[in-house]
Amino acid sequence: MEVQYFRHADAPSGVPPLAARAGDFVFFAGGIAAHPVKGVPEEVKPLHHHPYHGSSIDRQLRYIYDSMAQTLERAGSSIKRGMKINSYHTNSAEIDAALRVRRDYFGAKTPPPSTLVIVPETAVRGASVTNDLIALASGSRMDREALHKKTDQTRPLLDHVYGHPIFVQAVRGGGFIFTQGRPASLAFADKQGIPPGGRILHPDFPYRDNPIKFHTEHALNYLRSVLQDMGASLEHVVKADLHMNDMKDIAGMDEVWRKFFPTDPPARTILPTVQSSPYGIIEIELFAVDPRGPYRKETVFSPGVPQPIGHEPHAIKAGPYLFLSGQLATDYRHGIAPEARVDPSFPFHSSSASRQVEYILKNVDAICQAGGTSVRNLVRRRAMHFDLNELAQAEEVWREALGDGLPPTTIFRTASHLWVPSCTVGYELIAFVPGSSSKGEK
Repeated sequence: MEVQYFRHADAPSGVPPLAARAGDFVFFAGGIAAHPVKGVPEEVKPLHHHPYHGSSIDRQLRYIYDSMAQTLERAGSSIKRGMKINSYHTNSAEIDAALRVRRDYFGAKTPPPSTLVIVPETAVRGASVTNDLIALASGSRMDREALHKKTDQTRPLLDHVYGHPIFVQAVRGGGFIFTQGRPASLAFADKQGIPPGGRILHPDFPYRDNPIKFHTEHALNYLRSVLQDMGASLEHVVKADLHMNDMKDIAGMDEVWRKFFPTDPPARTILPTVQSSPYGIIEIELFAVDPRGPYRKETVFSPGVPQPIGHEPHAIKAGPYLFLSGQLATDYRHGIAPEARVDPSFPFHSSSASRQVEYILKNVDAICQAGGTSVRNLVRRRAMHFDLNELAQAEEVWREALGDGLPPTTIFRTASHLWVPSCTVGYELIAFVPGSSSKGEK
């Protein structure tokens, strides 16, 4: 099976598709309330002469979810078969209204596991949210099954607020398990202010403990319990996305990470965002192979690609999917790699973003080849820009390399520098491995 792309009917050449179907999953990305040619449609904008009537975020999300539902149907799935949703909002005041819309599209029983974080800007002026979703195709041999722990101390609070679940802790299907994004937040504390399963950092002793270690440990302990409830463990994790407020916390996070994943760590991407809770500093989400399913975890390294200094491989292969660790234009020796730098003597004669993307694409293609696939089989891309003014130059390099083979793409400006400060563009990537559905099976 090859990757199938599903595009907006009016999208010009070079615009990423809305979704890609690969194996048992449909990857929808770049959900945003904008027509690919006309921009933000009139039905999304405030009513003329009545700017305070109606909710902007409600109109935006209904536009996105209507498009998502139609696209998933075309791809042989359904919006109610969502396995994981990620939402990037620019305005925290819109979160409550945004969560209330979900019931109309995902239902009130088992809405998909969710990660919702704050970013400074989307790629469309006037659009305050962008999102992506992985859905299970209809007819999958391992159907969708959700975990909703009613005994979880975080659930009664949220269920009481909304009157129904707004997400579940995890779902399984298609040979994988997808978890919610988990923060370690005071919002989830009990009446004594102690998060379930552990003590809290005392406000009178701000220098006694290391907050990032505490938050990382708390989140991973919780996610480990979720996987155990699904019959899995941290050893089955193939991919982790870490949404972090401050890149200075990476060292402390990585110290804890090595304890929870001492060997064969998952592919990992760090996304500089801001948590939706004022107390949160990190939110972690995990993808794992389902022990009941046919796939097994295989670590991938490419000898020609610089070795990350963090505790992560170049990629993890599981069945017909390759999960890449986050990609920057670094050799992990000089910050930004020398060949990706602009000559300081001639700063106006080349584009920094273009040179960085060229370097990244070379590494991505080598990693894909080591994993048995090609850069032309990417099925999802998240593009993280420190400066969205560089977006046009970066996308031009991608279009020259892939043409109409661009994957569905979610784009946003980061809340801080990327994990190597001199690099200004980074990517989170998933690829399909055609013809490999039987390799690595039981």
